[in-house]
Amino acid sequence: MAPALSRRRTLCLLGACALPHAAAAPEPRPVDLMPAFWAAYDGGLGRPLAERVQRLAAGFFDPHLADYRTAGIAKRLANVAPWLPEFDAVAADVRAVHARFVRDYAGRMATFRRALPDFDAAAAPVTLMPSLFGFDGHLEPDGKAVPLFFGLDGIVRFHGADANLDVLFTHELFHCYQAQKNPALMLDPKAPVFASLWQEGVATYASEQLNPGAGLLHVLLDDKPVAEADRATLRRVAAALLEHLDATDAGMQEAFFGMGYAGSWPARSGYHVGLLLARRVGATTTLPRMAALPTPEVRATLAKALRALQDETAPA
Repeated sequence: MAPALSRRRTLCLLGACALPHAAAAPEPRPVDLMPAFWAAYDGGLGRPLAERVQRLAAGFFDPHLADYRTAGIAKRLANVAPWLPEFDAVAADVRAVHARFVRDYAGRMATFRRALPDFDAAAAPVTLMPSLFGFDGHLEPDGKAVPLFFGLDGIVRFHGADANLDVLFTHELFHCYQAQKNPALMLDPKAPVFASLWQEGVATYASEQLNPGAGLLHVLLDDKPVAEADRATLRRVAAALLEHLDATDAGMQEAFFGMGYAGSWPARSGYHVGLLLARRVGATTTLPRMAALPTPEVRATLAKALRALQDETAPA
């Protein structure tokens, strides 16, 4: 989830995202911008950088400017020139990841829908695009739905050429499901720390439950320092989370969920603690119930689980 981690701090409250599931509707397919991108990209290979940038602008980025605005990253289009040489180095891997994503998309969606049959796929349209390394997966509500964008170059940069797409897909799509079941909590632009802890912890837990063969490293989105955090570290994070559950400032969000944090524990440690808490709650609660849990219950549940985690001495 890389640099887009802060996205949920900027989401606007939507009432329209909780739409009834139309069981008879055909399964939506992703909007795939990558074939158009590859055509423009391949047409400039071997030419000077400045000319390649112009060709990409005319052949792809300008025609798809509206898509980049919808995804919230139109400003990144000013950085195509420095991005392109870095992209060249991973282009073959991006092609392979793109092919895997498209090939397995229907199966992944079917698995998700079997586990969560009330999920409304039409209210969570999926777009595949180059994000200029801006994100791997990214939600950007538009007032009518909760669109989900996957940056194929971002996936390779943040997860590698062998990225576990099943886990990433489940994690991000579950955030769309959370928004449908509990928009007030998920889409609050000034969400407190406990809301973020619940959102990320339960989405991480869902990706673990729906992908039982995935290891902890993949479930924690390939963040090795977070996955390897020891019990003492996680207990310190739990104590800090308990102290700051109601904080709404960006600094506290960054301390537990941001990639840029440099402090007393690995950046994004809130994901690991959130997973431990969600496992505890999930032992007696279904995923749909967890996604729809009212805000007061979320806070009380997390406070209780955090205290228990602090007192626990068994290994994670």
